[in-house]
Amino acid sequence: MKQLLIILSFAFLKNPINGQTENIGQFAIWKPRDGMLQNFETGYKQHLNWHKANGDKWNWYGWYIISGDRYGQFVDATFDHNWSDFDKAVNPADDMADNRLHVLPFADLQTVFKVANYAKASTNDTLLLKTKLVKLVTLTVYDIAQSLKVCEALKEYYITKKINYFKVYQLIDGGYTHQIIILMGFSDWKDYAISERLTEKISELEKNMKVTAIHSVFSETMVYREDMSLFPN
Repeated sequence: MKQLLIILSFAFLKNPINGQTENIGQFAIWKPRDGMLQNFETGYKQHLNWHKANGDKWNWYGWYIISGDRYGQFVDATFDHNWSDFDKAVNPADDMADNRLHVLPFADLQTVFKVANYAKASTNDTLLLKTKLVKLVTLTVYDIAQSLKVCEALKEYYITKKINYFKVYQLIDGGYTHQIIILMGFSDWKDYAISERLTEKISELEKNMKVTAIHSVFSETMVYREDMSLFPN
């Protein structure tokens, strides 16, 4: 399926993220067709096996969204890439053919988008994304630079709360580029309670920093599927 995810053109934006290396991530969201969930899961696993058999070195994470309007949709994502990595995907033609055989008959691709990690507002180890629960937060912002500063302070706050991980990304391609995505990892629902007052904390930080940078906060929860993920290394 991954060839579907690289047939986009990209432009660098003038923002605080430019100049970092191995900071690009890619998301794809799938909606299994009615009555075909099991077929989709079986086919997706077969396609991951294709990647493994063909020596793909990329890491692929798999989650199901379990709250909000996109409940039941499947998210796959890959992180820690350079832009040039997308010029060197493994066997693109065969990848597309296998994807058409095993995945596309059972699910509709809803969206594909790329993001750039903002390291100053993120914890270090991407592989900690394997936690049971992930809070997926989409910030629609007025000002990217000021919003990233707010996210830096937000990360420091959640570190004091012993959060498993906190990752901040700016949406670069495939959607509104005035959006920021936050991924927050939790071992269980008890730990998840740390994030309960996220919106209030953002407002507090804006007030302390004397900025109005963030327009809206949209939250979804994802559950990790180890059996629908791939980590060759």
